[in-house]
Amino acid sequence: MLSQSLDGIDPKKFTTLEEIKEAYDQLCKEEKIVDERLEWNIGNRHRLEARLSQLAHLVPTLQIVQADARKLENTISFTCQLANNVSAKVRELDIAKGRVSEVQKRVGDLLDLEGCAGGVATALSQEDYEKAAGHIYRFLSMDETVLRHSADSANKGENFETWFERLKNAESKLREIINQNFDEAVRREDEASIERFFKLFPLLNKHEEGLAKFTNYLCSKIRAKSEKNLSLAKQIGPRDKRAHIIWADTITLLFEEIARVIEIRQPIIETYYWRLCIVVELLQEECDRIANGIISNMQTQRKLNNILSTVQEALRMSNMAMSSNSSKDQIKPSTPDPRDLDTLSRRADYESSIEDKHLRKQKIEMFETKLSRSQVVCDMAVVIGNYTILEQFYLNESFRKAVALDSGEGQNQTSSLVDDAFYIIKKSVRRAIASSSVDGVCAMLNHSVDLLERQLAAGFHQTLRKGFPVQGYLDLTQTALNNAEISCRHVNSLQNSLRETIDSAMKDLSPTDSAKLESCLSDLKATSGRFRSVVDFGLSQLQATAIKPKVKPWVDTFTTISHDITEEELSAYEANDPFSQQLMVQIDGLLGSFIPLLTTENHKSLVEILVKEVASQLEKAVFKSTFNRFGGLQFDREVRAIAGYLSQVSEWSVREQLARLTQMATLLNLENLSEVSEYSTCTTWRLTPTEMKKTLQLRMDFKYEDIQRLKL
Repeated sequence: MLSQSLDGIDPKKFTTLEEIKEAYDQLCKEEKIVDERLEWNIGNRHRLEARLSQLAHLVPTLQIVQADARKLENTISFTCQLANNVSAKVRELDIAKGRVSEVQKRVGDLLDLEGCAGGVATALSQEDYEKAAGHIYRFLSMDETVLRHSADSANKGENFETWFERLKNAESKLREIINQNFDEAVRREDEASIERFFKLFPLLNKHEEGLAKFTNYLCSKIRAKSEKNLSLAKQIGPRDKRAHIIWADTITLLFEEIARVIEIRQPIIETYYWRLCIVVELLQEECDRIANGIISNMQTQRKLNNILSTVQEALRMSNMAMSSNSSKDQIKPSTPDPRDLDTLSRRADYESSIEDKHLRKQKIEMFETKLSRSQVVCDMAVVIGNYTILEQFYLNESFRKAVALDSGEGQNQTSSLVDDAFYIIKKSVRRAIASSSVDGVCAMLNHSVDLLERQLAAGFHQTLRKGFPVQGYLDLTQTALNNAEISCRHVNSLQNSLRETIDSAMKDLSPTDSAKLESCLSDLKATSGRFRSVVDFGLSQLQATAIKPKVKPWVDTFTTISHDITEEELSAYEANDPFSQQLMVQIDGLLGSFIPLLTTENHKSLVEILVKEVASQLEKAVFKSTFNRFGGLQFDREVRAIAGYLSQVSEWSVREQLARLTQMATLLNLENLSEVSEYSTCTTWRLTPTEMKKTLQLRMDFKYEDIQRLKL
């Protein structure tokens, strides 16, 4: 280290005294480090010598290990060289074997070529087309260039040309025969002959041609069956029990027929062609054409275009009426009933059977992409769009009818509107779920949310704004309050029910579709908050109009009763309390009057509001009174009695709501001011220091100066 530092310092480069001092200081530091290192080495001399002695003893052992390692190296080198020699000979043998195999193959091809040339003619003459196709398949699998070279080497060039020409002519003749016989079998609808000649196309390397012919035959069968079903659908009268779903049945029969055809023909196609996707794509094109025709006939027969125009105009007028607050205007009676709409949007087993049974995994995604872009999917999307418009109209009209027919149900606390409204929504959304269209379900969920918020919740809110005390509105307002509270629970029940239906009916959804449905269901659940806000508004109205005006005069009687009493008066009050007993009777009568009018949840909320109101009013009354020691004890009894009664009628502890009153009673019940500090160590005060002093000032026997000196 010192030598390195000295080498790094060049005295000739120093030009100032500061640089010389800096170099000197650095050298001093390095000298000190070297001295410390030398002292450590000298102090550990014996240990270092012992370690060196141990190393010296290991030298012979290391020499033996070195010798063994060299022997192992020589052995490995010899083995490696031997392996390289053996592998070289093996490669030579493998090359020789490959060449022998190639020669054998060429000889075999020449012999097979000769046999095929003679055998194909015999098979054709005997009309044994399978055997003839087998000879042609063997011939086509041979490499012509290699065969020509082999024939020239074997001096068989002339025979080779003869065989080749004979086999090519036989191939052309056999192809013509197969085409003719296949077409004839199709004309005669001879299933056995059709399958027989369909199997021969791959042997002639005519896969595409065979699949095209066979698929055209399948399409013709599907087309004939669909035309028959379409003709039957047109003959169905309006009074037939399946008239409202006949078009759904017709298009479902088409899908099921295609699925059946694929399932039956799949083994032969996979066995001889390995190209089922091509057949499915061609069948899908035929499905598009037939389905489009069915939908067009349905629209014509049902006059859907005219109905849609009428419904769209009705919806437009309804929206204008809502925006101008004239929702009482009725839609023209000529508007259609959307319940007559066919459930055309459901998917048959066609798509699921293809995906599950007939496609290789690596082609599923590609096929699903093509299927999603097919014409039938586009047509179904249009049908779903039209269905959504009609379903929205049905929902609007059913809601309007439910509102018009709304009535109290005997002694029930709610009206028929809530059950009717949620039943209608549940029915409509479930119909949309049956379509398996995510967009259709989302549209109906969004429209349902809009109706719940704009018509149901807003209607309840409008009714509650009229107030409770107005004569003639009491029944209406309490019913609206109960309806709003019941609707909160119905929303959660509806959301859970629809989620279960979606999970069972719409499986294997993509993450995007699942997220869309979850978002719409969350919006539906959020309407519970809207109804809860209506309930809170109704309860606040009830508090302002029916609770506070009664509770305030009841509690104000507290100020008319003196709490500057003697011990004898305190004993008399214990047997006949002039305030708390009367207050509890009045509260009990008030709560009892609302039991038959309000739901259980609303009644519980009313009790909670009443507790808070009593506590607030009593707290104000206390500050208007004065107390002595016995009066404070009496007030403590009153608070305890009221708290016990309210806890009993509310079925929960009211300690939190009455905490401030209880603490005020504690302060007014003190014997002297010194007890305040004792209570402060074990009590979390809800009263502020100012309020505590103000409460203590109500005690006539406590001095103002002593209260002000308290450290709270």
